[in-house]
Amino acid sequence: MKKYMLTLTVALVLLSGCNNKSSNPSDNSESPFPAVSEPYRAEQAAENGDVVGLHGVTYNLDKWTAFLANLDTGVRDQVRITQYTDEGDPIFYELVYDGTESILYTFDNSMDSFGSDAGRPSTVCRDIELEENKEIGSHYKLTGCDYDTSETFWFMKNSN
Repeated sequence: MKKYMLTLTVALVLLSGCNNKSSNPSDNSESPFPAVSEPYRAEQAAENGDVVGLHGVTYNLDKWTAFLANLDTGVRDQVRITQYTDEGDPIFYELVYDGTESILYTFDNSMDSFGSDAGRPSTVCRDIELEENKEIGSHYKLTGCDYDTSETFWFMKNSN
């Protein structure tokens, strides 16, 4: 009986340690961007300061232009691009520039009801380039990245 009670006590002590909140770095609580909740409409995204792509129209394009300028001059900055699918679901592209040489890119399609949730993968990239393409349109792409997560980034250059 003593052995049973000792085993039970040890088990309870170990289990009580499982209730402590983890400081997992993938926890989004330290994100520099405003929190989002469903539904996350384009108006809310624009109000939060996101660069918003909604069916060929872009809002807050000045934030993207400022981010690129800060990248060129070595000023820390971050920008979240929220693009909407044809069905109206947001897909997030978060870029955090450290002011020296690294851009942390995180892709989040968790609110895309027709896509499969990729789980917010991230990668570190060195630069952003404009790729000129007459057939599909000019677009920005990430370069010098550690992982192929960067292939999820797509932002069209437009004039609005």
